[in-house]
Amino acid sequence: MTPSKRGPYAKTAARQREILDAAGEVFATHGYRAGSLKEIADRVGIDASTILHHFANKSVLLQRVLEDRDTRSLGDAAPDAAAGPADTPAAFLRLARANEKIPGIVELYTLLSAESATPEHPSNEYFFLRYARVRAEFTGAFREMADAGLLRPGVDAEFAAVSTLALWDGLQVQWMHDPDATDIVGTLRRQLELLTTVELDERETR
Repeated sequence: MTPSKRGPYAKTAARQREILDAAGEVFATHGYRAGSLKEIADRVGIDASTILHHFANKSVLLQRVLEDRDTRSLGDAAPDAAAGPADTPAAFLRLARANEKIPGIVELYTLLSAESATPEHPSNEYFFLRYARVRAEFTGAFREMADAGLLRPGVDAEFAAVSTLALWDGLQVQWMHDPDATDIVGTLRRQLELLTTVELDERETR
């Protein structure tokens, strides 16, 4: 009878989960370059060499952290099965509101998206592709609204997508510096009201 491997596999998965969570916190606080494997290991209560047993190197660890955060965010961004173009603005606001509950993740992406602009950064390609994907997704969403007659006169889908993404990213930077003075959801709601004819319930800003 072959012994079950569920125990060792479960322990490995649990340890990797601890490392990814700690790495996300360290990279969000210090960035990739200044965030050390030692500090990550100290937070988990292990040696730095143990991290390299699970992840080949620091670059691989960062990539896994980013992929993990993207996966976790999919649940917040997932549209309702019956959703249509008129539901898109509310979906944007739900995602923005959900992000406010995970400041560490917002800090991680905001800090690394700027830091990775240099070609030699290990996440340069990741963020290049991610921005291209998000712009395309936003443009597609606004194009569906345009086809449904939900964009205001003179507003095209590409402008709506790029300006909304730029505003959202900029608000998150300001929010990192002074969360009490930055209303991400409320400002994004106002942006969507200027771009679309969709009537948003006041509760969407809460």
